[in-house]
Order: sequence, then structure tokens, then C-alpha cells
Amino acid sequence: MNIHFFFPAFLLLVSASPALPGPGGAPPVREITMRECVETALRGNIDIAISRSERESAGLSVPLEEAAFLPRLTGDVSFSRSIGPTGSSIAGTLTVDQNAWKLDAGVSELLRSGTALSLSFQNQRLEAGTALSLFNPEYTTSLTLSARHPLLKRSGRKVTEAPLTIARAGTEAATGEWLAKVMDIIATARTSFLAFHAAYRQIEVRKAALSLAERLFDQTAARIDAGLAAPMDRLPAEAAVASRKEELLRVEAAAQNAEDDLKNVLGLRADQEWEERLIPVQPPEAPDAPGPNDTYPEALKRRPEVAALSARTRQAEIQEMVARNGMMPDLSLTASAGLTGLAGSPFPNPFFPGGGTEFEGSYGDSLRELLSGDYYTWFVGLSTEIPWKFQRERAEWARARSALEQQRLRKESLRANIRAEVRKARRDLDSSLDRVDAAAASVAAARGKLEAEERKFDLGASTTTQVLEFQQDYAQALLAELTAKTDAYVSQTRLWRSVGTILEKEGISVR
Repeated sequence: MNIHFFFPAFLLLVSASPALPGPGGAPPVREITMRECVETALRGNIDIAISRSERESAGLSVPLEEAAFLPRLTGDVSFSRSIGPTGSSIAGTLTVDQNAWKLDAGVSELLRSGTALSLSFQNQRLEAGTALSLFNPEYTTSLTLSARHPLLKRSGRKVTEAPLTIARAGTEAATGEWLAKVMDIIATARTSFLAFHAAYRQIEVRKAALSLAERLFDQTAARIDAGLAAPMDRLPAEAAVASRKEELLRVEAAAQNAEDDLKNVLGLRADQEWEERLIPVQPPEAPDAPGPNDTYPEALKRRPEVAALSARTRQAEIQEMVARNGMMPDLSLTASAGLTGLAGSPFPNPFFPGGGTEFEGSYGDSLRELLSGDYYTWFVGLSTEIPWKFQRERAEWARARSALEQQRLRKESLRANIRAEVRKARRDLDSSLDRVDAAAASVAAARGKLEAEERKFDLGASTTTQVLEFQQDYAQALLAELTAKTDAYVSQTRLWRSVGTILEKEGISVR
């Protein structure tokens, strides 16, 4: 019995047979490559969708913070009427009936230096026919410019722009974290495909091993019937067939689990996609040895986690600076200047006969009085607020310092982890490639031993038990070679991920 041609031919047959259409009611079957797995995962993986949404949300914080430095317009239009008793003896009446129309407008803006400016324009038309009134109706207008500039706490461009700077750093960090998630999913898609591919190929090896055991069982039975072997020689062959059937069932279940794991990584959602059977295609390219650029310094330049954590550290530094500034007293310089105008129709007043003619006029005359600059007010002063013992401010500063120290430690930890990942990935890839060569030699040797033992069996110089042992050795050598090749692909994937070149290696560009 010669297996030199039979065993490889059988492996080819069983690898192709699942791709054939099944009977009615069987689930659809399609082949899938590792590249297709990566592309499908990038489109459908839920974790990538979540990370993309988080990046977009972080990007929206920048225009939100920029809006703090845009002008704000205010306006107020109102009418009010009041009728009430009065206890004044000079009002000339027991009740006061007033109608008031107001039209106010204003604009305010926060400058990047921290100065807050506001300009308000107020207008009122008042009707109140009492002895206290000089005009009825009366028009009053005012235009006021106010400014408030912090001198200690919240003073300076850096402190004022801190929320905007933090938002920009947060956007940069979210982009780096999203890019890292994309790389993780690509690596996971590749390793999940490789695990599924290895499990699927194990089925082929186990089927071939079972077929060899069944052929040996038939040959042993024929030898027993011909009187060339003892009946007890049937027992090892029967046990081998049963054992290899059990091994086949075990690897088939493992392959189904690996297929489900792959579908989960791909982000498949439709029921028909989960019912569809996948057939993994052998990866076309062989893994290469680590290159000269697969190094720790290169990883520090390429890994998006490094940029993301640097941005988070900048956020913590700015927050610490703001908290330290909060330890100062709140001292602000305030100033305001305003113009006023007055006009109206003179109202007979027993206490001021003939008065008010200077301001006789309409609303337009009130505006002219306002713009003449004859009537004005101005104010300059200092205002302060000092918290007792600065207890809250001290706690916030201590918390900010602690957060900054944590970010710096995380940065150091990340660098150490990247160094270890790169070194381990390089070492694993070199070892896996050496194991592939060694496993190939082991397969050739095991195949030669089995062929020799088969020839001895045909000549009656070997037993069923001995042939079964060599069959098992050959199957184990094939599995070891499959494991070594899979480990080489996985190690290559991990090296690409640890250095940060997996997007480039896969030919993927992201925006």
C-alpha cells in the first residue's frame, strides 16, 4: 500500500469537496479570502462604527468651543401697563396709570485675551400723566459700552483658550484612538481568518487520516480472511478508525466555532449571512522575515496610540495649568461708558411750570440728544473675589496634577509595551519561519517512514499496529506543519500591528 500519491491527492479532494453545492435545503457556500475578511470587517464591524462615531463627536467639540469667541446678539421688545394707588401727596392723583414700551438690543463678545465686552442700546417710551411727570409721553435712550478684564485668575490668552485647546487635543486623540481601533480590527480579522483556515485544514488532515485507517482496516480484514493475519489484528484497526472518527468530530466542531468567531469579527448581521458556510482560501503570499524598519523607533513614529496618548497628555497639562491659575484671587478691572438722551411732550407740572421745553420733541430728538454726547456716564473700578482658604481650588489643582501624572505614566507604560510587542513579534516570526522549514522536513521524513512501513506490511514484515503508529506520526507531522505556517502568518500580522504598518501592508488608506 503506497500513500505517496494517495494522501496528498485525498487532501486536495476533501479541500475542494465542501465548495460543491449541497442538496436541497443545504446552506449556501462561498469561498472567502483573508483580504475579503479585512474589507468586510472594515465595513461592518460594530466596534469600528462605535469608534468612528466617538471620533465625530469629539470633532464637534471644536466648533462648540470656538463659538465662545463669537459675538452674541441680544434683544428685548416689551410692553407693560400698571395701575396702582400712590401715597405721594405731590403726585396730584390717588392712582398712577403707566404705559411703557421698551426696545432693547445688545451685543457681547469674549476676546481671546480674556476681556469681556458688551454694548447695549436701550429705548423706552413712557406714558404716565402725574404731577411728577415733566413729559407725557417721555422718550429715553441710552448706549452703554462695558468691559471686564481679569488681572489674575482666568487672565491671559492660554487660560481663555484652554477649553478650545483641550477640544482640539481631544479631537486628535479620538482620531488616533479610532485609527488604532481600525488597526486592531484588521489584525483581528486576519488572525480570526487564519484560525478558521487552520481549523478547516485540520478537518482535511483528519479526514485523510481516517480514510487511511479505514483502508488499513479493510486490508487487515482481507489478510485475516486469507489466513495471513491473526483475528486479533483486527482490534487495533477498529480502534484506530473509531479514534480518528472522534478526532474528526472534534476538529469539525472547532472549525464551526472558528467560523462563527470570524463572522462576529466581520460584523455580519443578517440571518442568511450567518447561515452561509464559508470556505477559507489559502493565503497567497508567504510570510517574510522581519525587515529593517520593523523596529521600536519606527513603531513610536507610526503607532496611532502614541499620538493619541500624547494628545491626552496635552489635555491634562492644560487642565493642570488652568487649575493652577485658579489658585489666584479673582481680581478684575471693570469699566463702562455710556450716553443718554431724553425727549418728550411737555406735561403741565405745578412744581416746575414751563419746565422741560429744552427736551421737547419726539423719539428722534431723544436719539439726537444721545448722539450729541452732552449727557454721559463713565465708570472705572476693581472687583475681587477671594475664596476662603481656597479649599475647592486646592482640591481641583491636586486632582489635575494627579491626572497629569497618570497620563505621563500611561505614556511610559505604552512605550514599554510597544517595545516588548515589537521584540516579541520579531522573535516569534523568526521562530515560526524556522519551524516551517523544520516541519516541512519532518513531514517528508514521516511520509518516507510510512511508505517504507507500508511496503513492509505488504510483504508481511510489519503489523497493523506499527502501520497505524506511522500513520499517526505522519498526520501529526502534517498538523505541526500547518500550525507552524499559521503561527508564521499570525506572527507577521502581530509584527505589522506592533510596528504600526498594517494599513500600509494591507494597502488601505483611511480618512
